[in-house]
Amino acid sequence: MTLFVRFRAGFFVILLILLVFGANRPARADQLTDPKVKEIFTLINKNITDLAGRSEAEASEICGRVVSTIMDIDAVVKAGSVRIWDKMTPAQRDSYGKAAQLWAVRNCVQRNKDGKGTPLEFAGVRQGDGGDRLLATRSDQPAHLAIWRLRGTSKLHAVDVTLDGVSMSLQLRDETNTLLDQNNNDIDKAIVALHR
Repeated sequence: MTLFVRFRAGFFVILLILLVFGANRPARADQLTDPKVKEIFTLINKNITDLAGRSEAEASEICGRVVSTIMDIDAVVKAGSVRIWDKMTPAQRDSYGKAAQLWAVRNCVQRNKDGKGTPLEFAGVRQGDGGDRLLATRSDQPAHLAIWRLRGTSKLHAVDVTLDGVSMSLQLRDETNTLLDQNNNDIDKAIVALHR
């Protein structure tokens, strides 16, 4: 996919998000009436604040906490490995899961490296397909729009985060597929490359 096509696709995703969540109707955090959504929004903001000004090692530790507590890493792993999931042995699935978790931590560090620690603003929440809830947040410094796809019954976890039109799960899937292509569909080699 060319850079132009990705930019154009990202632009249209952001435009759609603004239309769905109502960019002209600012939402307030006190409008968060669902206690489960409010709990995860508070937890996200705590970690965003903690990431400000951290060294890469410190940011990795915090992002590890984010991935293990906020994310449903099993859902992310399955989405990222859709091309090979049914072909993997249980040991390969375990290895891929560990590699994907490390990838998610690196992705978190990268996405937050320019963060100033300013808490995210609540932009809105909508019902998604399959009972998922879509929590929209925004920040001004730096300017970002994020959609957190939340799932769960007793407690919500994020199964995906779309930041400025770029889905984390799709990004993992694309990277996995690229590594498979580069390694002649050798699952073990692709897992080792993802782990790095």
